[in-house]
Amino acid sequence: MMVRLRLRTAVVAVVDGASRFAVVVVAAALALILALGVYAHKLELRSDLLELLPRDSPGFRAFEHQLGRVGGGSTLIVIASSPDRTKNEAFIDELSARVRDIAKADARIAYVESGTKDVRAFYEANKWLYAELADLEKADADLDRQIAIESGLVEDLESDGATASGPDASASPKGHALGLDDAMKGWQERSLGRDAFPTGYFATADGKLLGLRIVANTTLGDARGDALLAEIEEAVRALDPVRRYDPAMRVGFTGDIASAAGEKKALVSEAAWATALALAIILAAIVLYYRSVWALAVIALPVLLGISTAYAFAEYVFGSINTSGAFLGAIILGNGINFPIVLLSRYQEFRARGMAADVARREAVLNAFRAELVGACVAAIAYGSLIVTRFRGFSQFGAIGFVGILAVWVAIIPLVPATLVLVERLKARFPRALGSWSHREPKLAPDGGRRGLPALLARATAAHPRALVATAVLVTMAAAWKIPAYLSDPWEYDFGKLGSRRSEESGAGEWSNKANDVFGGKMNIAGALMLADSVEQVPLVKKQMLENDARDANGPLLAEIATVFDFLPGTPEEQNKKLDVLASIRARLTPRVLDALDEEERSVVLRARPPDTLLALAPQDLPPLLARRFTENDGRIGTIFYVKPRNDVVFADGHNHLRLAKTTDNVKLPDGTVVMTASRSTIFAEMIESMRRDGPLASCVAFGAVVIVVAFAARSARVTVSVLVVLLVGVTWLVGFAAWLGIRIHYVNFVAFPITLGIGCEYPYNIADRVRLLGGDVSGAVRRSSGAVLLCSFTTVVGYGSLLLSDFQALESFGKLAVVGELACVIGAVVLLPALLRLLTLTPRSSRG
Repeated sequence: MMVRLRLRTAVVAVVDGASRFAVVVVAAALALILALGVYAHKLELRSDLLELLPRDSPGFRAFEHQLGRVGGGSTLIVIASSPDRTKNEAFIDELSARVRDIAKADARIAYVESGTKDVRAFYEANKWLYAELADLEKADADLDRQIAIESGLVEDLESDGATASGPDASASPKGHALGLDDAMKGWQERSLGRDAFPTGYFATADGKLLGLRIVANTTLGDARGDALLAEIEEAVRALDPVRRYDPAMRVGFTGDIASAAGEKKALVSEAAWATALALAIILAAIVLYYRSVWALAVIALPVLLGISTAYAFAEYVFGSINTSGAFLGAIILGNGINFPIVLLSRYQEFRARGMAADVARREAVLNAFRAELVGACVAAIAYGSLIVTRFRGFSQFGAIGFVGILAVWVAIIPLVPATLVLVERLKARFPRALGSWSHREPKLAPDGGRRGLPALLARATAAHPRALVATAVLVTMAAAWKIPAYLSDPWEYDFGKLGSRRSEESGAGEWSNKANDVFGGKMNIAGALMLADSVEQVPLVKKQMLENDARDANGPLLAEIATVFDFLPGTPEEQNKKLDVLASIRARLTPRVLDALDEEERSVVLRARPPDTLLALAPQDLPPLLARRFTENDGRIGTIFYVKPRNDVVFADGHNHLRLAKTTDNVKLPDGTVVMTASRSTIFAEMIESMRRDGPLASCVAFGAVVIVVAFAARSARVTVSVLVVLLVGVTWLVGFAAWLGIRIHYVNFVAFPITLGIGCEYPYNIADRVRLLGGDVSGAVRRSSGAVLLCSFTTVVGYGSLLLSDFQALESFGKLAVVGELACVIGAVVLLPALLRLLTLTPRSSRG
């Protein structure tokens, strides 16, 4: 009792103090909102999925270890498209020159690739070494035989004219240029066949699409990548390709950097529009409900303070927000606005019952304090339960939401009374002729209850409690029918259902399809880059991965594992054997042999003659386009390798990412050594595993904490049971809805479930607490409080509903589940709970209501 009295005294002191110094309180709040907004304006959105993973997970540590050795490795691909190959090549030449100039002074650019001319020259110069040893030995033997035939030492028995007479008796097409013409063609075809771009440019066969590839020292989604993209876009604009090259020329950007920047831009734009739209609808609803524009100021100020506090907290603690946090402004707006709505409704009710303004302010805060406190606690728990998870996609969202909701609740006690004082002063001076909405008062019954829907709900729950409870039971049973099978594996594995719908039609997605036409996985642009700790480990890791792949119960996934040695013409031993054969060929081509040939044949033979400078090739001898793909930041070459899945592997299927991660992540060698390897599949697999692990944990923590708060606050078994029954019914309806419609759970929409646990208690407890204050008068509580609860629910639905307009399917599905959960909770609060309380016949208590 003493604690309650002290708390009551403290609350009254805060309310009276805020009312007395209303101008100071409101001005301080506005200044704080402005300061927090300025501080948080530099908050960066990082859309890379890596930002969602726990930092201590094996996959994240392996990926971070890899980034430290090879850099970000993000790519930016520029594609030029026009019908004229020559003009496309001229544009790429000039653009690559400009980009290389930029790279000289810009550490963000690791290197620039505009074509394969150096690769083609390399293979041409070393075509002899890239021939098979057996082919070289055959060419050597054929050469020895042809020389013998030409010298008359051996009769050409294989010639068609071997038995003929005359000058053409020994003629043999096979023996032209001592047989080296055919051999050389084979050597060239074998070596140059490794170069998929015969023109020396990254181009399609028809030359209508050409590409330029920029590799940056940035990670996906960071601000440096965005700035680099802007700089390259400016370089393209400066070249003015339409005017200077071809009116039909189009230039587009794709790759990691362009895709991340496009997603980020779309998310920020959609988040801004969603928040603005939600705000506009919510403000309109508040004006209509309270019949006064002044209500906007009373309600908006604490909510804006909560939102600005949340984002300032994110900037201070995290320095950025991930994809899950992009729409938190709209969500905090929809949830946080509940507190000032309830408080303003209580104030208006007490004023309608004849209380003086100063008394009504105190009584409104005291009357609503317990319900508001419980509402803040369960809402904070809903967000806070996500903090206990290791998955940053959940924990960061939960931490920011937790701070924002608590900030709104803390702000309402001084701000709502202070704002009411200023509003009433302004209303007195505001001419009625300038706007009737500035002076209208809500239409309330003498007891403070509302007419319309609240009165209808009060009558219905009083007249038909059994029918309403029975209906709820039937709906719950129907919803629960598919839940067991659904919960056995509710997770979303189709990542194609999480991204932007328009991404394949425009922007980086459209140009990504064109880039695939150009590169098509050639030159090892496709494949996941991985690292061994040493060059000697590479063949061991490769062997172990292939063995892991062979053990996959669903069949092999890997097409090949490419190492730097695959681009050499064999091992040093094999190359030395080839060099010995080539030396033999060279030795046979003596001046006497060459002098015996006619001019045309001599020219062919000299071109086929292996040069004296041929040496065994090592990785560092490869051209830059090939070598740098296998080179670490410190110059070490050969530890990098590429894992390329089969062409029929569908990367949108999360099951395949789980299988690839199991096959290739953190490989354990036979001697027990674990090599830290990771890929993009690691990220997707970690996301799925994190959801499987953290989803149930967050849900159990939220439910357990909510039960404790409700039981402690209600101090009545009947109230506790009623509120928790309504909560469980609402959650069952939500999960049943997802099960019946086949909505799978993923890293974004999962948070709808713990949030629903919080809201599922806030609304029914608000009604139940009002019943307590009214001494057990259920109908009176419904008439007086259901209107505010319905408005709270409407504003929250609008906040979530704004996500339904998102082009990103992950956010849309989150909005869909959150809206359903909200509707289930509010129906349970204003229909099922009053009906249950009627049936349980609460014992009347003394009323201060």
